Amino acid sequence: MMDGRKTPLEYLMDVMADENADEKRRDWAADKAAAFLHPRPQPVARTVEIELPDTSTVDGITAALSAITKAAASGQIAPAEAQSLSALIEAQRKAIETGELLERLEKLEATQAKR
Repeated sequence: MMDGRKTPLEYLMDVMADENADEKRRDWAADKAAAFLHPRPQPVARTVEIELPDTSTVDGITAALSAITKAAASGQIAPAEAQSLSALIEAQRKAIETGELLERLEKLEATQAKR
């Protein structure tokens, strides 16, 4: 008890143990208390091997995303793994795009400076 008041878990345990309480309410309390007492284990990350093309170009990124989609559709990799791989490819795409934009901006600034 905290300051004379019950913690949420203590309240749930009291409801669960109350033989006079409605059975559905006791079941509800047991279900809610279980999350405190028996947390679900986190999924274990695993490495995946999938053949991907070079992702240093936009065409390569498109092909890599296609390969990831096919691998997920065929069951070679799990959807969550496909999502993680796609996020990596997306980060690569953004890096390429940022580099290209920076190069274009520098060219524009150089052109403006010559005027």
